[in-house]
Amino acid sequence: MDYESIALPLAHVILGVVVLILAKYALQLLSPYALDEEMTTKDNPAFGLAVSGYYAGVVLIYIAAAAAAGPLPAESGPRGVVVALASDLAYALCGVLALNASRWVFDRVLVSHVRNDTEIATNRNTGAGALECGAYLASAIVLGGAIRQPGANVWVAAALFVLGLIALLLTGRLYQWLAGYDLAGEIRSGNLAAGVAFGMTLCALALLMVRAVAGEYVSWIRNLTWFAIDALIGLLLLLVLRWVTDAALLPHARIADEIARDRNVNVGLIEGVLAVGIAAIILYLF
Repeated sequence: MDYESIALPLAHVILGVVVLILAKYALQLLSPYALDEEMTTKDNPAFGLAVSGYYAGVVLIYIAAAAAAGPLPAESGPRGVVVALASDLAYALCGVLALNASRWVFDRVLVSHVRNDTEIATNRNTGAGALECGAYLASAIVLGGAIRQPGANVWVAAALFVLGLIALLLTGRLYQWLAGYDLAGEIRSGNLAAGVAFGMTLCALALLMVRAVAGEYVSWIRNLTWFAIDALIGLLLLLVLRWVTDAALLPHARIADEIARDRNVNVGLIEGVLAVGIAAIILYLF
């Protein structure tokens, strides 16, 4: 076993822990939350939901950055290890900043008249916490796909991430219109089932965005055309297949009533898992 095969994986693990620590300080500086106070002093469950999505998103971004670098050449030596780690760290820290920026955008644009950060910190709203958890994960999935996109430099990856984020916001608004109940009102009232279902559906939509940005970069005209086609087809398939699956797996229940009227977290979880599962099937097998 040679030097690189031992040193680089071990260094990547250590660097991953460092990135998580730096991500905590970034969240402390760039968000309105007092992290330690919300987590331990106030025992805020809504914040725990949100911040778990944040840390999971950081891990996804770090893995995407490390994977995008690929294996080192055999002759790279110790200097190659250092260069590879520095590149991964730079991508991961940029990703952490992008993740915090996406939280700011989602809080203000995704759900009308709902500020997740205020609901979480002031009202201990677990519905908003679950939604913010999903938003973090969805943003990280899109960013990871943009980082790993073949042929993309840092500027192309950044542009694809912004494009994917816009598409995610638009499809998220469309989901609210098709949900069959006042999703914004349910989130404001602390409905955990609605937050879980919407948060996981955002992750499903993000997987479709990954498919849309996954092709090799050729030109903006060609890539944007295929992005629009893939995103539209994927969204239609997700909506149709999820409706069919819901009808087959939950034949005696109306999803909207279970979530909005009964606040049934079980149904919210099932709806979200089905959405993610179908999106994963579309991503990998379609």
